[in-house]
Amino acid sequence: MFKKLQTSVGDILDFPPDVVADGPKITITGRRKILVENYISIVDFSEEEIRLETAEGDVCFGGQGLVLKVILATELRIEGELSSLSFTSHKV
Repeated sequence: MFKKLQTSVGDILDFPPDVVADGPKITITGRRKILVENYISIVDFSEEEIRLETAEGDVCFGGQGLVLKVILATELRIEGELSSLSFTSHKV
């Protein structure tokens, strides 16, 4: 019920979909800085790959020298040389 109300209010107030949705918001600055909002958990991480679970599936960042710089409950900052980004949907 709350999700339905949340969507309706978002539609009425003309909010962008990323504001009312619970899916991830990913901001990439160049190839060196990544901000991920609305992630659920860190599935796996190394200097070559960071995999995150989100409400819409897993997000995988590939590269070299990847480092988790900031880890907060709703926000994650990654730095390093990004070379790939891939998504895997949750199967229903």
